[in-house]
Amino acid sequence: MSENYGKNNREQQLALFRESLENSASALSDDKAAKNQLSATLKWRAENAIDRIPVATRENNLPPLMPVRGFKSVQDANIAVDPFLSESTLRILQYLGGNSYHKTDKEGYPLLIDRAGYHRTKDIGNNVTATEMINYEVACAEFLTRVLNPECSETAGRYIHGQTMIFDCTDMSFWQFQMSAIQHFKAVMNVVQSYYPETLHKVFIVNASAVFVAMWKVMQTFVNARTLEKVHIIGQDYQNVLLEHIPAENLPTFLGGTCECKHLPGGCVPSSNMGNVPPLKYILGNEKVETAYITDVMDL
Repeated sequence: MSENYGKNNREQQLALFRESLENSASALSDDKAAKNQLSATLKWRAENAIDRIPVATRENNLPPLMPVRGFKSVQDANIAVDPFLSESTLRILQYLGGNSYHKTDKEGYPLLIDRAGYHRTKDIGNNVTATEMINYEVACAEFLTRVLNPECSETAGRYIHGQTMIFDCTDMSFWQFQMSAIQHFKAVMNVVQSYYPETLHKVFIVNASAVFVAMWKVMQTFVNARTLEKVHIIGQDYQNVLLEHIPAENLPTFLGGTCECKHLPGGCVPSSNMGNVPPLKYILGNEKVETAYITDVMDL
């Protein structure tokens, strides 16, 4: 077992599992249930070699799995066609509408911005398997919990677990209502809620249109009650709400803040689907495996 699940971390994880069970039936809301879920998580991590999944840091120079802005432990970067990334990761990234770990909120939590309205969900549903999507999201979750959260905890002087998320639904339309992609979302949520409890600190869904409301009615059935309480669905008058929780200098201008990240192409949230960076033209030589990184990197 890695040091990430040592005595202190194990106690913190147990507390998080207790918290994740607060709104469950009384038969489950006890220490035994929390310990059982923690044991199941440790078993899952061991069986799937989760502790061996590599994470990008400033020291190892591995390419990140999404754009990053404003952290000390990993250099600011966009997605690049890197030989260490698997073909499946590059395929997933070319279909995503744009996401970025972009600085922190006022409480010190990492801020993940997702341009959900630009996701090519039909391509994701038709050309990405559920296993590939899960492996990509698990690798991103490991980056969050093993790289960003420790840095944010040190900066804040207290334990930071999880992230604040902004989903921007600008340009969302009914063509994105693709059932295969929604099934992928369900599969990912099952893993996140089972093995990464309480990693969503707050969720803001902005520019929410009638299209999103229709999609949300389906997707929320896959989300537990505890997480749903953290979701704030806002229309177009969201700027003041976001600024209550996020410093203006940490919030992109397109969301009502002052940050532009001019030092990198694409600004705060680069996206080929939005046209602010060129499309990914990956080399067919990237290894075709279901893991986020190629085998040689995974086996380090």
